[in-house]
Amino acid sequence: MFTDRSPGRGPGPEADDLLIRAAMEQAAEGAPALPDLVPVALVQGRRRRTRARAAVGAGVTGVVALGVFGAVVSMWSPQGRTQPAQSWSAASQTTTVSPPPSPAATAAPRAVPAPVHIEPSPGETSMAELPPAERARQEQFQQQAAALLDELLPRGLGPVRPVDLTVSRYQAGLDGNTFPIVFSVRPKAAPGGAPADPPCRDIPSKGLQCAAAVLPGGIKARVTTAEGDSRGTQTITGVSLGFVYRDSVVRISVDGDDSSMVSAPVTADQLVAAARDSRLLELVGYADGHPMEEKEHTVRGG
Repeated sequence: MFTDRSPGRGPGPEADDLLIRAAMEQAAEGAPALPDLVPVALVQGRRRRTRARAAVGAGVTGVVALGVFGAVVSMWSPQGRTQPAQSWSAASQTTTVSPPPSPAATAAPRAVPAPVHIEPSPGETSMAELPPAERARQEQFQQQAAALLDELLPRGLGPVRPVDLTVSRYQAGLDGNTFPIVFSVRPKAAPGGAPADPPCRDIPSKGLQCAAAVLPGGIKARVTTAEGDSRGTQTITGVSLGFVYRDSVVRISVDGDDSSMVSAPVTADQLVAAARDSRLLELVGYADGHPMEEKEHTVRGG
């Protein structure tokens, strides 16, 4: 059968190849032609590479975008000033609140005396019950606020000291007199949660004088001088200034000493001048962005 076979030898390799090819052609006769897989493989490879590059590019873009966004958020402040960047951990999903900003140094800064200790009344809480980190933050804020109020308010008040009962309370004293001070930045109540302030007007029968004032940035404020406690023919007066700053209600007040019946040695004009200082408004801005007091829930007023 094999015409090219030599005696004593089997078919050569070339003959075997020809026989196998012929058998395959005969078996495949009439079958449709197979598609060329090379172009398809090339297209698939290109698509996979394109998708891989797109995924890598999107990942890099996302990381860059997050980095830029985080930097912008951490350095932005309502007044256009830079603030210390917040420490953020993607693993813990927690935010560390930055410490309050330090007001610019003055020519002759005065050291802040030790805080005044006041025992809380029954059912009242104090700063001593705060978590350690929050307590340290509020104490640092108090130290800075006390130093600035000490500089800005009249010398007749005496040294201004923080009170360890709550972050909004301070105290000044001179010649045996004690003058309570409030510097409060409280988040505003929800709409309708607190009645609006009454119109600013004098009420002579109650010893109340009210005047409007404008702080930097066009912030509208009002300052009142009011009679406090009275003893016989003696009365004492105090001054208070209030305004709204973004999401907070701000109150700064100085009261007289009701035990010695000495009025607060601060006038309305002097309190307005202190509130207009950019460093005090910087502390207000910090407290507005990082609240330390409960939301307002009482009636506002002069």
